[in-house]
Amino acid sequence: MKRLILIVILFIVGFDVNAQQILKGRVFELNPEKKEIPLAGASVSWINTALGVSTSTTGEFTIKADGITDRRLVISFVGLQTDTVLVDDSKEIKIVLVTGGRQLDEVVVTHQRESTMISVQPRKTEIFTSKELKKAACCNLGESFQTNTTVDVTYRDGVTGSKELQVLGLAGSYTQLLTENAPVITGLGSTYGLYGIPGTQIDQIHIVKGPGSVIVGPESISGMINVELKDPMRTDNLFVNGYLDAYARAELNVDKTFKLNKDLSTLFSFHIDRFKQKMDQNGDSFLDMPMLQNINVLSKWKYESGNGWFSQNSVKYLNEERMGGQQSFSFGQKQGDLSAYGQQLITNRLELYGRTGFVVPTGNSKSLGLQYTYVLHDMDGFYGLRSNNGRQQSLNLRLIYNQAIGKLNSINLGGSYRLDKINEQFGNLQLNNDLNMPGVFVENTFTSTGDRPLSIVTGLRADWANGEFNLTPRGNVKWSVDKNTDLRFTMGTGFKSVNILAENVNIKVSNREIVIEEPLKLEKALNYGFNANRKFELDYRSGSIGIDLYRTQFSNKIIPDYDTDPSKVYFHNLTGESYANNVQVEASYYLLKPVELKLSYKYLDVYRETNGQRFTEPYVSKHRAVASLFYETFDRRWNANFTWQWFGSKRLPYLNEAYQHEISDYKEFSKSYSTINLQLTRHWRNFELYMGAENLFDFRQQNYIVGSGDPNTGFFDASYIWGPIEGRRIYTGFRYKIDR
Repeated sequence: MKRLILIVILFIVGFDVNAQQILKGRVFELNPEKKEIPLAGASVSWINTALGVSTSTTGEFTIKADGITDRRLVISFVGLQTDTVLVDDSKEIKIVLVTGGRQLDEVVVTHQRESTMISVQPRKTEIFTSKELKKAACCNLGESFQTNTTVDVTYRDGVTGSKELQVLGLAGSYTQLLTENAPVITGLGSTYGLYGIPGTQIDQIHIVKGPGSVIVGPESISGMINVELKDPMRTDNLFVNGYLDAYARAELNVDKTFKLNKDLSTLFSFHIDRFKQKMDQNGDSFLDMPMLQNINVLSKWKYESGNGWFSQNSVKYLNEERMGGQQSFSFGQKQGDLSAYGQQLITNRLELYGRTGFVVPTGNSKSLGLQYTYVLHDMDGFYGLRSNNGRQQSLNLRLIYNQAIGKLNSINLGGSYRLDKINEQFGNLQLNNDLNMPGVFVENTFTSTGDRPLSIVTGLRADWANGEFNLTPRGNVKWSVDKNTDLRFTMGTGFKSVNILAENVNIKVSNREIVIEEPLKLEKALNYGFNANRKFELDYRSGSIGIDLYRTQFSNKIIPDYDTDPSKVYFHNLTGESYANNVQVEASYYLLKPVELKLSYKYLDVYRETNGQRFTEPYVSKHRAVASLFYETFDRRWNANFTWQWFGSKRLPYLNEAYQHEISDYKEFSKSYSTINLQLTRHWRNFELYMGAENLFDFRQQNYIVGSGDPNTGFFDASYIWGPIEGRRIYTGFRYKIDR
């Protein structure tokens, strides 16, 4: 209790040192109409030091100046021209950044957007820009991490093609997925939600390992992925992307911005993804890929008044039709039958989300913001002889107040409310997963000055999940040992409610009986980690190296038990202990000025212990390695990307001896394998042509469906999948744009 009281006092009082030198300022962007717009998220740092901050939602910043002898301040923002300002003895300054390049005495100075970055914040955040996403075809969010080791994209079954994003070796449900800091992909949407965000709509992806900010909720147990979509005020006037692969999968994306007046702009985005071929390369009578049609329409509006008001709102509609199963099935019918195994799911989804804020015009860095999300999700279909219908309505509200406290602290505090109404029927099983959760939170950021600046973020939130009270404390520390070396520490708890069908879609493509042995409680875990990042220069070329160490300990986890009885899956609360250990090492280096090499290795140890017996979690590769080589000509007309990925073996659930012959060389652990992806891009002024190959050497898992001969009445399970099933994919595409 004494420790809890001390933590609360620190949150309220914070840290304040008044004797230190402080520089305040505000950063603006000069838009095409020559209007100065406050710029949020700009990086401000003293040159040749590790001391840096980011601007607030109103473009304001406060940075310490103690001991700074070289008083040049570097201000940068992705997509805008970096500026360096010599600061005199002023206590407050104003900086205006401009778009694109600037011509000085026939010398063109431009800002080249980095493909990946590490944020300067205490909470380590990997930032992938659209430049990184263009290194692969990137048709949707689930295909956006081919050059990344932090996030594992895994198949869940061999019928529907469903995927999930795993961080720290844990299932995708433990990673909080956000769209512009809004919890949109939840509940029923988590099954195929990765297909609902086209890669061409994405401007940046922010990845946090371990617990994220308490502001966005308690659900980030293994990590947080936040997707920032294109900004209507900064993106291209027109963007068109076309894609076609050798399997006849086709995609078209059209993004158009409209400037309605000097303060209001809007983005309209249309996406269609279509694949209707019946393909069975391994001869098991089942389609290797589901037939799919995905239509996605987005309208995003942004308003900036220039006098403190800001509002951004989006509405998205998604219609998806997904069909899989045996080739002989008569697709398009309303339900399955005994003639053949078929799967069909039609989804209609509406998303409304946005945020509105106001900066108090007092110059004291005060702001108030409201964020909201509303989701309506309807689905109708069947898996074999079992029907599957569901409806979800979700409402999320978040009110945030931000204020600087003294010269070294900034505090965020507010309240949130989440309401989920989720009803799903699968066969004879009817599940109602309702959640009513109000909450409050407070988060303080402290930043010291000097040659070795220290930053500390401490946060605490309290939530009442269906009446159950839960505290979620989290903390992050960043220490800059020198201008090139950063050390970070993180620790925090998290919890979430469970939706067993949406989070375990592989059960649906089986004849396993679902047995819920007891009332399922909230899942809760403690996560703590350490990472170190070092920048270096070798032979006049820059590079970096980093190491991450994380551990997750569950106090409760909902266990899907596939091993006790292959004909059933049992769900129960954790008895014993459950852990996930992660070690990751990454390095990057410019072999030549236009040639960048990235190497990374990850080790995962995910297991649980019950009654003294240790169980390794299935479908988790203990070892993974990635090597990526990126080349771009000096004139930027050509670029090429080569990516090699190696996956270690994975444990498979127990399979009855009578069916082991249906999976080639079935053993307790799968084979290890590797894949190679290539892409070549040619640039013109407003046009790009790209072509590439994924899984170049055509590695495929040949057998992954058990009981394919009698799927409707016998033992059937299509989830024994540990590797790629599609084989080599050759593709080509184009990008056309008209700048603002």
